[in-house]
Amino acid sequence: GLLGCAPTEKLSQSEMAVEQQILTGLVTDWERAVNSRNVDSMTMFYHRVPDFVGIWSDGRRAQGWEAESTTTVEFLKRTPALNLDVQDPTTQVLTRSVALTTFRHSLDITDSLAGRQLYAGFGTLVWVKDPDDNRWKIHSRQISRNPPAPPPPAPRRR
Repeated sequence: GLLGCAPTEKLSQSEMAVEQQILTGLVTDWERAVNSRNVDSMTMFYHRVPDFVGIWSDGRRAQGWEAESTTTVEFLKRTPALNLDVQDPTTQVLTRSVALTTFRHSLDITDSLAGRQLYAGFGTLVWVKDPDDNRWKIHSRQISRNPPAPPPPAPRRR
């Protein structure tokens, strides 16, 4: 849907390089903001629109900016410690107003409901360039968890 509405005029190589450099910096800044656990710092990167989608690592889905904002506040209230490590982010500028970042991540989190958890997974950020201020903003965010490794097989008795 996002690509269908986006202007199709191609970016020059230099324009593409500039946009990718901007987005690379934004991914780093977003990672720092998440680790700060400050709601304003975290959410300043998001496109505050009704069709924002945030998919959390525990499978929760926040549909719309209001739901995402509420979910973020609730998450931070019960999370005294958090360390997100974004690994190998790759950003593709798809059009003048749409870009996609994919990455691996590891997460060390202490949650008052589940205790300390360590896991790895993948993430996807869909960026749109907001026509109101011409800034890149995260329109959709998905963070996944790899399933835990199965336990080793029990030794066989002879």
